[in-house]
Amino acid sequence: MEFYLSQPDIGQELHKALHEAAPLECKPVISIPETRSRRRARLRLSNSLSPIHSLPYELLSLIFTEYCLMPIGPDKKMFPHSVITQVCSTWRQVAHSTPRLWSRFQASYGLDGLEVNGDKMFTWLSRSGEVPLDVAIRPKDHTFSPASNVLGCLGSFEHRIRILHLAIPLHALLPLCPSSSFPLLTALNIRLIRSDSTKNKVRAKDHKLLPSILHRSPRLTDLTFVGSELSEEMVPNILGLLLPVSQLKILQLIVAAEACHILMNPLAYLQILIGSCTSLVHCTLRCPQWMPGVAVPDITFPLLQTLDLLDWHDECESRFLNAITVPSLRHFRTNHTYHGGFVNDSFANDLINLQTRSSAPLRSFELVGMHELLVDDILSILSVFPTIQGLGLNHCELETVPLMRALEYREDEPLLVPELRAFSYKNAQLKPKGSDRYIADMVESRNLTGDDNEQTRPPNLHCISKLTLIFERQSLSQAVTKRLKNCGIDELVLDDKKKKKEN
Repeated sequence: MEFYLSQPDIGQELHKALHEAAPLECKPVISIPETRSRRRARLRLSNSLSPIHSLPYELLSLIFTEYCLMPIGPDKKMFPHSVITQVCSTWRQVAHSTPRLWSRFQASYGLDGLEVNGDKMFTWLSRSGEVPLDVAIRPKDHTFSPASNVLGCLGSFEHRIRILHLAIPLHALLPLCPSSSFPLLTALNIRLIRSDSTKNKVRAKDHKLLPSILHRSPRLTDLTFVGSELSEEMVPNILGLLLPVSQLKILQLIVAAEACHILMNPLAYLQILIGSCTSLVHCTLRCPQWMPGVAVPDITFPLLQTLDLLDWHDECESRFLNAITVPSLRHFRTNHTYHGGFVNDSFANDLINLQTRSSAPLRSFELVGMHELLVDDILSILSVFPTIQGLGLNHCELETVPLMRALEYREDEPLLVPELRAFSYKNAQLKPKGSDRYIADMVESRNLTGDDNEQTRPPNLHCISKLTLIFERQSLSQAVTKRLKNCGIDELVLDDKKKKKEN
């Protein structure tokens, strides 16, 4: 705080005020500038006696920092820094002399966005001293690109950037790659946005041999890359910008081609995973359809706990699941909504074989949009994952009766997923209609509630404490709703056609 102003001299200010309060005949004739000066002195004296000015400047600095860096709420301005600096000269100098206050720069550009340029960004970040920086540059409208001097400004502060979010066109990203160095970077989020000028400005030779943007980022542990509508030539070359980073712990690699018929060599995509597999803990993946006939190398993820497969082609997903080994897997999710719910015939066997290789202690399992999956296949999968505590079967349009009867607890029969505590079942409607009572039967049997459940709870049976039932085109009966509410469920979410009409 050595840059702060010293506290005002109250004695001197009071002496000036008393002098001004003297009788008129005792006062000499003064000029207009002197009059204005005395008015400012009186104002400073009045301000200095207010409670806020009794606070030490160090405490004021902490208040400003906590307020400006807290999450944005409904009553908080996007950039409160500008309000603080306009209150008075003391607040302005305290704010300008607090480096952490200027360590986060978030700017949006385009229609209805902040009009930001490199000069404003440089002025802002220059006040941050030597503290690590969080920088986010995002568009308000995806047809706009940031000014070139905004991205050029990053070069002046790249040695202090800790977290970087960029949503920019490809032609704006490429100039950063050859010379960028981010020694403090821990989290990087790059989203390639659509730009009509990208195809005209970017040619294959422009980015084919560019070095990785990450090869000089030894602390990077969190990487998100989202690229959509990429051409066949651009996919492998853009992935080359993200050469394997051995210390990555969190990876979200979302890559989509500009057309469904584009086939990609899987090695260009898998090379990133192979180079990072030893340290990955959380992985979200999407990739274009793979070329047939290309051998997929075996990959072992010794520390991976969360695997989320987003809109994979069913045949590619099968090849990937048969190539990986994940002994530490805790959470698995796959979403087939984009491809219309198509499921490879071998999906159940692929997961069973994965568990045979991995012996993973899976805790949560979620399937989304898998319309062609049979109940028998799901039951086969659940039988090899007895440690599942959270089960989600959403938008799979399953037969409700056989599924719920298989999940019921019966005293003389083996229990499927005995540790189940959370169950999510979201569909357009029940199949068949009127089968909602079987859901209540299943929950009552596991929670040992209802008229017929008076057994002693076995040690391996857990209660369902969280239940989510959502049906878009059908309503739960009042009797079933009442039964579920009497099951002792801590978190119960019921949403159906009837409630949507009421809202």
